[in-house]
Amino acid sequence: YMQYDELAHHFGPSSRQALKDLRRTDARVKEIWRMIRAVSSRRYDLVILSDHGMTPAVSYRVRFGESLGTTVHHMLGRSPPRSGEPPLSMLASFAEDSEYADAGPQVLDAVSAASAEPGRRPARALARLRDWLRSRYGLREIIFPEKYKVDSRHDVVVTYSSCLALVYFADTAEQLSLEDIAHDRRRAQLYTHLLAHAGIGLVATRLEGGGVHVESRTGRAILVGEVMEVISGENPLDAYGTDAPVVRAVRDLVSQPNAGDLVLFGAYDGYDIVSFDDQVGAHGSAGGDQMYPFLITPPELEVGGERLEDARDIHRVIMSNYRV
Repeated sequence: YMQYDELAHHFGPSSRQALKDLRRTDARVKEIWRMIRAVSSRRYDLVILSDHGMTPAVSYRVRFGESLGTTVHHMLGRSPPRSGEPPLSMLASFAEDSEYADAGPQVLDAVSAASAEPGRRPARALARLRDWLRSRYGLREIIFPEKYKVDSRHDVVVTYSSCLALVYFADTAEQLSLEDIAHDRRRAQLYTHLLAHAGIGLVATRLEGGGVHVESRTGRAILVGEVMEVISGENPLDAYGTDAPVVRAVRDLVSQPNAGDLVLFGAYDGYDIVSFDDQVGAHGSAGGDQMYPFLITPPELEVGGERLEDARDIHRVIMSNYRV
């Protein structure tokens, strides 16, 4: 059932291509339901669960003319390589078991299927495909997506997925706090530049004494335990959501032991979110419909009154019905 996810990323959550695939999924669910009813000797429950929603997005590279990794590289102040100087090390993360392992071929297949129309000459269909690629991605980006970038001179690593990005200061093995960043001119300067960039909506960091600091161009707040305190200007989470589950999710994400020293959310205007990947549909941070999965169960499971916020709740509420 991954096809909708891929098509929504690259054509949009409500695009003709993505909605057409939903009809295919619908037909598969209908087939499963038909088989359940055909087996009268055993009782089956059909539970349908989505893992996330999808927010319309705009590509960071398309809007700003460069990848986020290149932006950080420029902010760090390195001049363009001179003739004969080796370029920055760029690494594409293709893990064989990852969601993106076959992303290039999958997207090309989807684009080809969507662009080729019956009765059209092959040359015209190929021309339309070429123009589509150039206007949205560029051939290199769609086949070799930049998933992370290493600036060896400045010891900084930038990695991203959809509308979430992580920046690591790799000259130290320790996780850095906001105080560590503020006390280093180079790190503090990068923080300031990222915060001011129109493609970045939120910069989150750890605090030395515990808790998480979140900042936008219009305000700052501290997340400690279940409490969010706005310490300056407007609530920086206003655009992304201030419900307790969102606040806890942001706090827990930034507090993870392998989280970046800077955690960046793409800017969100209430409809489109900036995606650091070349995508027009995004999920992975907060803001918009990406925050709203769904659960469909038989009425007799009586989950309507339950509070469901994470995977543990799903397991508790659904699987508790089948304990022996």
